[in-house]
Amino acid sequence: MTTHTGPIGRLMEFTALPGRGADLAGLLLRVADALDGFPGCLLYAIGRDTQRPDVVHVTEVWRTAADADAALASPAEEAGTPAPSDVLALVAGPPRRTELAVLGGRLPGATG
Repeated sequence: MTTHTGPIGRLMEFTALPGRGADLAGLLLRVADALDGFPGCLLYAIGRDTQRPDVVHVTEVWRTAADADAALASPAEEAGTPAPSDVLALVAGPPRRTELAVLGGRLPGATG
């Protein structure tokens, strides 16, 4: 198996507690806002499933896996930034996670 040295991606699928999809999406949008300017974050997009309103997807692209891990491990720097425990309190179970080796495409904010 070849080691990928370029950007990495993560596709996350969260299922909110019944009727809490909008709340979960709003919380994740606040997480996205807090990542603005975070080192290595190339994309952090939030979307709600049009057929299942309690399912929220997060599409992430990071320069490196270390950048992604650093963001997850960093404490909330500003008051009101949701913590991982805030997100977990709204979900019905563990999120589904898919790891990707990003090969290319159009990435907002990517340089070089």
